[in-house]
Amino acid sequence: MASNKFDFIFYTGSSRVGKLVMAEAAKNLTPVCLELGGKSPVYIDASADIPLTARRIMWGKTLNAGQTCVAPDYVLCHKEVQDKFIEQCKAALTSFFPEGTKNTDDYGRLVNEDHTR
Repeated sequence: MASNKFDFIFYTGSSRVGKLVMAEAAKNLTPVCLELGGKSPVYIDASADIPLTARRIMWGKTLNAGQTCVAPDYVLCHKEVQDKFIEQCKAALTSFFPEGTKNTDDYGRLVNEDHTR
């Protein structure tokens, strides 16, 4: 990276690699935007529109196999709507993948054991 002259570097990923990117960019005084680490929790209140909420969360989690910096990582759901939320998540996935998730190329998968941790 240091041998290339970039106008701007945008990096999304781990803090460990972000430090390396920043150090290399500094050699040429290249501006950098780093989106590092973190988690994206979702809180679902009892007053939420559950079908819409579930659909949006499932879309965010399945987009690019969930490998976006804003993909929901976990859900905190009010007990009053928990069962309905789970039901609606299943319905959303069924509508996204009518033939199921096992036989479609559009449903992202983890490719190695390290990614399952």
